Amino acid sequence: MNLLVDIGNTRCKWALGVAGQLRETGVMVRADTPDWTEHLPGAAVASIVVSSVAQPQALDALRAHAERRGVAMRVLESTARAGALVNAYADPARLGVDRWMACIAAEADGDGSVLVADAGTALTLDFVDGASRHRGGLITPGVATMRGALRRQTQLRPRSEDAAPSWLNTDTDSAIAAGTLRSAISLLDAAVGDLAPGRLLLTGGDAALLAPHLAHAWQLRPHLVMEGLALQAARETG
Repeated sequence: MNLLVDIGNTRCKWALGVAGQLRETGVMVRADTPDWTEHLPGAAVASIVVSSVAQPQALDALRAHAERRGVAMRVLESTARAGALVNAYADPARLGVDRWMACIAAEADGDGSVLVADAGTALTLDFVDGASRHRGGLITPGVATMRGALRRQTQLRPRSEDAAPSWLNTDTDSAIAAGTLRSAISLLDAAVGDLAPGRLLLTGGDAALLAPHLAHAWQLRPHLVMEGLALQAARETG
């Protein structure tokens, strides 16, 4: 079976894939697990298939791990086309591979247009129309990244990040927590109103945080990038 690995800016997600399907999944915060590659499954793994948007050192660490285990490793990249799906970017490789894998899974998942939101370190949106054309998207800081920027660039030092996304807050901690959360919620609500997609798929570490407050019903798909990885790996091996 394949060991599928998605290396993000903060987390490393993995899954065991067989014939394009996920069998088991896991996640690690790389900063909390310096030897993160040693915590990946090893038994019965025939090859490693990876997508990465992290710094090159993370991919180098995984490559060294594969060499120690004597397992082949393939690094997937964004392409001009994947099955029926057409990439909107003039230089397809410039589209983040995690976004591309999520779009591959979303396009294969059903008919009609679909809006994919990945709420992680960055909050990304990608729109695929009913003709399987990726039309582009946008990138903005995720909730935690917005809060971190305030800590670094201002004198604000919130002690708590727990708050409802209310408009009127009477202490600084709540104002920061609610304001950053509200920013992400407002973006997603506006995107649905402007683009009118047929389906809404939400993934990423902050998906469960955002979903209860959104004006529309998004389908939570925590493993969407991994689903795309599994599907594309199966396609490429025929």
